[in-house]
Amino acid sequence: MEAQQQAQQEATVPRIAEESEESSLREARRSEATQQQVDFPEFEAVIQRVQKGLDLRAEEVRQDRRLTRGEQRQQLTDLWARVSEGHASLLRTHEAILEDRAAEQERAVFYVSGTQQDSVRSAYNDVYDRTSSSGDADSRIHAREELERLWDRAVRTGDKALQTAVGHLAVERGMEGLRDKWLATSAERTEAWGRYAEARTKLANWQDPQARMWGNLTGRYALKKPPEA
Repeated sequence: MEAQQQAQQEATVPRIAEESEESSLREARRSEATQQQVDFPEFEAVIQRVQKGLDLRAEEVRQDRRLTRGEQRQQLTDLWARVSEGHASLLRTHEAILEDRAAEQERAVFYVSGTQQDSVRSAYNDVYDRTSSSGDADSRIHAREELERLWDRAVRTGDKALQTAVGHLAVERGMEGLRDKWLATSAERTEAWGRYAEARTKLANWQDPQARMWGNLTGRYALKKPPEA
């Protein structure tokens, strides 16, 4: 009995080690992805111009001999308050621009010409119903296999509407293999997906608190406050 238990424990050790190694690799990939810097050159150029203007105006106030130290401090405080309000507006505007770009590129990925819309809509509704999952593991596996079977059928029969419907669902459900097969049928769609992925990456990075904090710390997104303000 003890020998059997020992054998079971020994068999478990490699499995635990493998799971631990896989977990470590996943954590490393996530860490690497977090550390990758996404640049926003247009926004950063605006921040640099605003900072330059702020520094120039602050120096003008400092050099104004007509003002007392207290008046200079008050003017610099008021200046910083106005610039900070404008900076907050710039941040909101830039995020709205990124959201609009991502939405625009998403529409390009899912674009269907007017002559095909009815047939694609009908095929999509049919495929959606046939591959809906109740949520349990077996149901999800069946839904995935059925979607792949419908893709193979669409390719064999040259049914473009069905291919598009399956492709759309593959994108929505995160089925990368099937998604890539659909994208590969059109160079234009592949390029649209690349632009969409880039836009989504930039938006996600901008909305990530850690990435935003790093951008502020490195001076790429934040402004330097006058010491007197």
